Amino acid sequence: MTTHSRVLFTAPGRVTTETVDEPAAQLPPGHVRIAPHYLGICGSDLHVLHGGHPFARPPLVPGHELSAVVTETAPDVAGVAVGDRAVIDPIMACGTCRACRAGRPNLCEPPNVAGFRAPGFGRTSHVVPAANVHVAPADLPLDRLAFAEPLACAVHCLSRIPDPADREELLVIGAGTIGLTIVRALRVAGAGRITVQEPDPAKRALARRLGADAAVAPGELPDGAAFTGVIDVVAAQPTLAEATARVVPGGRVVVMGVPNGPREVPLPSMQRFERDLVGSAMYVPADFDTAIGWLADGRFDTEDLITDTFPLRDAEAAYRRAEAPDSIKVLVRLAD
Repeated sequence: MTTHSRVLFTAPGRVTTETVDEPAAQLPPGHVRIAPHYLGICGSDLHVLHGGHPFARPPLVPGHELSAVVTETAPDVAGVAVGDRAVIDPIMACGTCRACRAGRPNLCEPPNVAGFRAPGFGRTSHVVPAANVHVAPADLPLDRLAFAEPLACAVHCLSRIPDPADREELLVIGAGTIGLTIVRALRVAGAGRITVQEPDPAKRALARRLGADAAVAPGELPDGAAFTGVIDVVAAQPTLAEATARVVPGGRVVVMGVPNGPREVPLPSMQRFERDLVGSAMYVPADFDTAIGWLADGRFDTEDLITDTFPLRDAEAAYRRAEAPDSIKVLVRLAD
């Protein structure tokens, strides 16, 4: 028997921790065993917790953002070794569909993601495919490494605006965790002028510290203000209307936020002026490698973004804290 501890959403709104015994089993070919150290709490985890996610509901073990240490490898695994620090791509893709064969496992259907349709990472021991393991430098602190998943989201979002001309004058709508991460990623990537639209004054101030040239409240953009690219990290009807109205002819709108239902788009003006509307959904493996590199060489600093760290025994308090308006990224420390 093996024993491990885990976070469990027992019912909507209820978080607990428990210790479980499981039969010891040999690793399947192509798999590794990991000891997760830090678990990041995402807004989508909170949607699951409160029963608001479209296809994942309690009871379940949550978690798709983590840093871990490899503790065992199957005999056929190469490129991953015991003791490696790592990030695990939570997309458990099939590997054989058209999207996977094209190198876009984020589009694999149905989306089989840890903490949703697949077992979550909120446990002290877990078995995952070696193909999902991204090894990090040994000197990269594990709490900073836990930020690689949200940073990979931002890196992928930037890839949806590949034309440098569309990055000359950017508007980012929403300065939550991902919005702020996108702002910093844009600055690291050498984007032009960045404006952020966000109702919370503290988050507007943080956006400026992370590299935004301007940060305004909704309704404060001057009449006629236009942008070569707009990233909507909210995906509400008013923000999408703002995004499509503010992008220049020939510019691009990226929807990074997750809409909770259908949205209307001003198709006549989008079509007439060849304004592009694209989505950004999670990441591809290379995005993790870029994120780890930025964290390792110091180009991306998490100091202002990781607001709280809780021990596993206080997981319930951690999820409550993550719901507070002034939190950015809350971590649960799974290992001492």
